Parts: sequence; structure tokens; C-alpha cells
Amino acid sequence: MLGSWLKTFFPGRRSIPDKAAEPDFDPQTLPWIDRPEADLEGYLRGLSKAEQDMFGPALRSWRDLGYAIFPQAVSHELIDAYLADIEELYAQRRWRALVLGESFGVQPVQALSRETLEGEHHLRLMDFHNHSVAGKKLALNAKAVTFLRHVFQDEVVAMQSLTFIHGSEQWTHQDFPYVVAQIPSHLAASWIALEDVHPDAGPLGYFPGSHRLPKFNFGNGLFLTPESPLREDAFREHLERHCAARGIERQVFLPRKGDMFVWHAALAHGGTKVNNPNLTRKSFVTHYSSLRAYPRDRRAPEVIPRRWTWNGAHLYENPLLPEEENSFRRGEAVE
Repeated sequence: MLGSWLKTFFPGRRSIPDKAAEPDFDPQTLPWIDRPEADLEGYLRGLSKAEQDMFGPALRSWRDLGYAIFPQAVSHELIDAYLADIEELYAQRRWRALVLGESFGVQPVQALSRETLEGEHHLRLMDFHNHSVAGKKLALNAKAVTFLRHVFQDEVVAMQSLTFIHGSEQWTHQDFPYVVAQIPSHLAASWIALEDVHPDAGPLGYFPGSHRLPKFNFGNGLFLTPESPLREDAFREHLERHCAARGIERQVFLPRKGDMFVWHAALAHGGTKVNNPNLTRKSFVTHYSSLRAYPRDRRAPEVIPRRWTWNGAHLYENPLLPEEENSFRRGEAVE
């Protein structure tokens, strides 16, 4: 279910680090905050008072629970610019931005009718930030990348983005078996609400503290490959069983437009059931890594990438569609 579409994003992820068969991340490459000896309070004392107030609670939540919540992290004006870009994309359908749907697989927007695009409830718009300046600014918003710079102690790179119109209803999973950088533990994600989310629209569900669960072995290591003896159903059962054994109950994120949820590579999460299919759940997801762990774009790892930089963080321009980069420029006038 999940792996089939994530393999589309990361066709080069078969090149897995040598430590892949071990039952956990390499302790020598863990982000500092994940290490048992991490002195978070000492680290916070080294920050300015403003940084302590802004990021202290978030870093404590990250360490203890595996996530951080930032209310009103991005402006409604920037969100509206991005949604207007999507509306233009759907209306004109002359670009090769990719979408994935359960009924048609991966297709460029130009190959699909508007009725198909709007009727596919589990559709994902893939890496539309490459086409949209507003999408780039959403991915590299100041709250997300400044926070993750504290986590990674390195420059931050946005690896990819997903845009959802409806709830995903994804099974419980962790991200690291699918989205793999050169240092697998250098991974995080953000989820930005592009509208107020209704409880019946299939909001994001997550398990606080599940980032510390024992890692699942697919039978050939930590990462799901075509050769893995165990699949996503066993992965889901492992996560939910271990959460139940530790008394970790699923929580639901019910954000307002502009709120952002940022989570750890190993936080168990998924899309809850859509009780009302007439409701949308517009959201923007970005996966991140450190510059050290993700120095090349997955789509052309042999090519030195062209970087787009904002708020001191980076994303790579699409090496396969350079002529369509920044086709939608509404976001240029918006912070």
C-alpha cells in the first residue's frame, strides 16, 4: 500500500548504507538530540532568550514525544498563493507536474482530466514545490528550517513534498523505511494545514513517544525493498502492538489553517479514517534531511544539483524538468 507510491519518490533508495541490516540506526550518526547523553537543558542555556522561548518547548517535545507543533507557522497569504497555483495547474493542465492516484498510478497532470484529478480522493501531488515559488517557501518556512537546524546541527535540505486535497487514510507507519538519505536518522517531516481541518475529514493521527519503539526488521533490514519478506501489514501490526503494550494511544492533530506539525523520522503516524468524503483536508507535507546526509537530488544523484535557498535552507531544482521550474510565481511577492 504505502511502499508502492513511496518507491516512486525514491527510485534510487536501493543504494542503502552499509548499516542497513542492523536493527537500529547507527548510534555514531544519530542527531545529537537523539543520543542518551544529550544535554538539552545545557544546549538551551547557550541560546538567546528569544530562541529559548521560541524553540525550547519544541525541542523538549521532540526529545520526549517525537514531534513539535507550531501554531500559525506560515501566513494565510502564502497558503492562498499556493492554493491558487494548484487551481491554475488543474484548470490548464499543461505542465508535467506529477500526481499519484490509486486508480491511475503516477501520471503528469497534463495527461489527466480535471474530473479525474478532483475525483481521486487519495491523490498526491508530487514535488509541486519545484513548479511553485509559494510551495518552495512553504517547504522552507522559517519555523521548520530553524527548528530542524537545531535538531540536525547542519544546514537543512527539503528532500521532497506531497500535497493532499483529501485525507490520505494511510496505515500507521514510520517514514525512515521508505524515505532514505545517506544517513537514515537524518530525517524529519512537516505537515502544514492549508485549511481548517474537520474531525471527519481524516486528520493526521500520531502516537506520542513512538519514536523510541524497537525498530521493525522487514526480514532483510530496516528498509522496505522489493526483496523484503515482511511487508507493510506486518510493519503496521508491529507499531500498533508495541504502542498498545506501552500504553501509547493515538492522538489526532486538528489544526487551523497555517498550523504546522513537525515529526521525527521514527514517529508512528498515519491518516485517520475519512468519515465524510465530501470534506477536503488540504495539506502540504515536506520531508527534510541535513545537507551532509542528502547532498544530491534523488532524481539525478550523479548531477551536482542546482540549489534554491530560503531562510538559510535549501531544496534542489528538478533536474528532469528545468524548463518548468518556478512556472508559478505568485509566491514571489509573499513572505
